[in-house]
Amino acid sequence: MSVNELPNKFYIDDFLINIKTGEIIYKEKSQVIEPKVMALLKALAQNPKKVIAAETLFEIVWPQAIYSPNSVRRNIALLRQALSDDNKRIIKTHPKRGYSLDSEVSFPEKKAKASSRKSPLIKYLKLSLLLIPVFILISVFFSLSDTSKQVSLLNLKPITASNEQERYMQISPDGRFMAYIQNTNQPNKRKILIKDLVTGSSWPLKDTLNAYTYLAWDSHKNALVYSCQGEKGISFNRLLLDAQLKVVSEELLFSRNDITWNSLFFIDKRQQLYYLANQNSSEHSRNVSLYRHNLESGQTEKLLKPNDYFKPYKLALSPTQTQLALVGFNKQALSEVKLLNLDSNDVVSIGQIDHNWYFLTWFENSESLLLSNGSELKQLSLNGDLTTLNYKSYNFLVYPQIIKDKVYFIEAKSDQDILLSKLKQLSPPQKIINSNTIDKAAALSADEKHIAYISTKNGYPQIFVKHLETNKERILFENSKQELALTKPVWHWSGKRIASSVNNKPFIIELESNLFSIKWLNVIIGEPIAWYNKSDAILYVDKKTHNDELVKFNFTTDERTTLKIKRAHDTFFLNHKDELLSFVKGQVIPHDSDNTLLKSPYLFTQIYPEKNGFYYQYTQNGKPLINYYDYELGVQNLSSKTEEFCAKFCDQITAVSDNIILLKSEHKSADILVLDITSKSTKVRGRL
Repeated sequence: MSVNELPNKFYIDDFLINIKTGEIIYKEKSQVIEPKVMALLKALAQNPKKVIAAETLFEIVWPQAIYSPNSVRRNIALLRQALSDDNKRIIKTHPKRGYSLDSEVSFPEKKAKASSRKSPLIKYLKLSLLLIPVFILISVFFSLSDTSKQVSLLNLKPITASNEQERYMQISPDGRFMAYIQNTNQPNKRKILIKDLVTGSSWPLKDTLNAYTYLAWDSHKNALVYSCQGEKGISFNRLLLDAQLKVVSEELLFSRNDITWNSLFFIDKRQQLYYLANQNSSEHSRNVSLYRHNLESGQTEKLLKPNDYFKPYKLALSPTQTQLALVGFNKQALSEVKLLNLDSNDVVSIGQIDHNWYFLTWFENSESLLLSNGSELKQLSLNGDLTTLNYKSYNFLVYPQIIKDKVYFIEAKSDQDILLSKLKQLSPPQKIINSNTIDKAAALSADEKHIAYISTKNGYPQIFVKHLETNKERILFENSKQELALTKPVWHWSGKRIASSVNNKPFIIELESNLFSIKWLNVIIGEPIAWYNKSDAILYVDKKTHNDELVKFNFTTDERTTLKIKRAHDTFFLNHKDELLSFVKGQVIPHDSDNTLLKSPYLFTQIYPEKNGFYYQYTQNGKPLINYYDYELGVQNLSSKTEEFCAKFCDQITAVSDNIILLKSEHKSADILVLDITSKSTKVRGRL
């Protein structure tokens, strides 16, 4: 058999490669590698001992993306790790030329025999495939003339490449300068900086670190306006700048104690500032209003009130400053884009997209919008036509902005791993899930035998389950539509059911021995957060309304019972009697009582519920500690045992059970990148 016709199974030295299952098997031990890593291995195995350029490998593995050498290097490293190729004997690097597979590629004997006898059917199929392009050409020749503009993105370049995380940025209207907010290693302590995009120099605008959220250029006054989150609400301040863009003075524009979250914002030439805001510290709460604030008169008006039919979460001001584009969720939980006429306040819809969240910005001709779901870029024309553009991010692409035929955006990267320690021994945590991508939201089954978790190892979020004793794992939720907002899996106390949701569409995974099935809960929209113990029901956050209320859903009767509680940022859970408890402001409070369940002079920082009680983390004399509250026996003091462990690892804990502690390790980075935008008219003429 020719290596250019690789079967699903073949050997590289003593490693059995199974392309179909994504496995590499060696001495009866199997490991599953990511699809892109397998595609890279396949490309090398089809051309053994031949040097293949990194650019060629990238084109094969990522045909729709813009060349990134880091992606090739990362996948080569993962491949060497899977093949135990520490000395680079199997996969050889040829400096400035590329890579080669230097080992022999062989095939199982049966496969070799089977492949030597090609059936006539296969020959006819191949002939049919060869004729397809001919039919396509014929149809093109006889098609009608058509002219359209095609947008392409190319020449990816970094604007920043620091060890810090860039949080938000805005390019000045002339395209010369960039103002941006940068995170530090301290929570809610951020910087505001300016970068000259011509000279490359940068400087801080403020000496103090603060919880800066967003910013916008105020070109009418040669100034920069920023919003900042404080203990009592949100404030908007203006930095007046000189010709060299250094701060001359600062003034408070206005502050609001009735909101705790604001969106990005825009300022027009009439000194009107547009923003979204609510009282729940999050755009995910949905009870969002659209405001317009006049910076000269100080008058604020509400343009859109919260309603259950459209819940905006992002906005963008058109280049003509006559329209405001809003993207939000409609009653079917689909992202929908609407235009608000700023003179008449009329609102029109230009298109529904899908269940994903989107960032948006305007193209400079004001005739279409650029959308990002974090992975792909799309162009939405004002007549509703949606086109996927030729750039795909394998990280997270946020806050795009178009200025002078360039699109700037932040690309956020994250490597999260899942670790485990034993509560009784309190041994140093060991990594149990590590895919060099995002592995998160680990949930432990009641019998402590399995972990369900979310991973993006295949390029988009999926739910996996792993058996802790055998280390065997499998995919439970494939997420074939590659939607992005997948919520933490919630185990049923029996260990035979898992609840989750993707883009607010809840589903149940039914587990039975080695089989499983998925049941969609089409009658509700929301996020499951807990199972009831004494009835066949779940507790979920209702996303159909703008209030984010808690609802009990009974599977037997399909009955929904609203608990008349807004979730906000509180943590809610159920005790052994199915009574609702909330962890808020460092206290644990029963829903049906005004009394505090757990009183302590110390600040509670985290809560970890389990069936018969809950573990809680608190700070005493500056030291983090863990204790346990038993619903029947009250507080069980563990502080003396957990002090040493907590000093090192408490900030990483995600769950605690009777004998197991789950933790996370995380490395994040976020840089600002830029792409050139080109557009050309394409014309197809039909002729005989």
